[in-house]
Amino acid sequence: MNAQITHRERPHATGLSGRGLRLFGIALLAVSVSCLLWSWRPVARSEAGRASANQLVHWQDAGHDWLLVVDSATRELVVYDAADGRPLDRLGADDGLPDVQSIAQQGHWLLVTGEQPRAVRRLELPELRAVAVDGR
Repeated sequence: MNAQITHRERPHATGLSGRGLRLFGIALLAVSVSCLLWSWRPVARSEAGRASANQLVHWQDAGHDWLLVVDSATRELVVYDAADGRPLDRLGADDGLPDVQSIAQQGHWLLVTGEQPRAVRRLELPELRAVAVDGR
C-alpha cells in the first residue's frame, strides 16, 4: 500500500506571515513618523506666547527682596516679600498696566507685557512706576 502523505500548512495562530509582518512594520513606521512630525509642528502665535511667558521674577537690591508674580486670574502684577511671602502690592489697569501676560527683568527695569503685541510697559524698580511705553 502506497499511502501518500500530504503536508498542509496551517496558519499560525500566534505569529504573522512574512507579508503580514511587513505590513505591520510599515504601519508602525507610519505611526512613528506621524508622531514625530506632530511633535515638530509649528506652534501658533498665541500658544507660543503662553508657553514661553515668564510668570515670576525674583528681584532684590540692598533694601528689597521681592517676588514679582503674574496673577493669571486677574491679569495683575502682584509683589510679594520673598522672605516671608506676604503680599506687598498689586498693580493692574488702575496703575496704567495692560492685562498682564508676562514679566521680565532687565537691569533695574521690569518689562510688563500685555495681551496685545504692542502693550509693553517698563516699570522702574523699586518704585514700580511706569516710566515708558514701548511699541507705540
